[in-house]
Amino acid sequence: MRRRFLVNKFIIINGSAGVGKDEVVKQCSIIKKNVFSLSTVDFVKQIAVLCGWNKEKNEKSRKFLSDLKDAMTNYDDIPTKKILERVKSLDNYVIFIHCREPDEVEKLRNLLDATTLLVKNKNVEKIETNHADREVENYDYDYIINNDGSIGDLIEECKEFLHWLGVNHEEI
Repeated sequence: MRRRFLVNKFIIINGSAGVGKDEVVKQCSIIKKNVFSLSTVDFVKQIAVLCGWNKEKNEKSRKFLSDLKDAMTNYDDIPTKKILERVKSLDNYVIFIHCREPDEVEKLRNLLDATTLLVKNKNVEKIETNHADREVENYDYDYIINNDGSIGDLIEECKEFLHWLGVNHEEI
């Protein structure tokens, strides 16, 4: 029997801290079972723990992670390489990749032929202690989800997004 090779769909997801990016991914994964989520700071966080980071989410930690990611990117583009290594093993997934910096969003968009998605929530105060958080909206995204309503509203937004993306829940 021949193996059928299927294609992944890549979404670069971004938004300020606390706007509900993880909730968007969660709701999409309920609608479409083969959803996978990665972040360009996953490996950075592993290294940060080795450096003594206690996994706190405060402004000092956010700046540390941003600076560490910048250093790893400038040294050898390590965060991008780790993302590319990870996606090689996935087949027939909708893959959300969390990425903040506009130049990194554009790089991944081009490398993976990805769609870009911004999640907004007018009820969340923006954090601006580092350039990654400050520059979130400095990009022309393909699609925007507003997450400032009810959970039912968000579910509808996610359904509309997946439909716009050309993915439906029957494609598993």
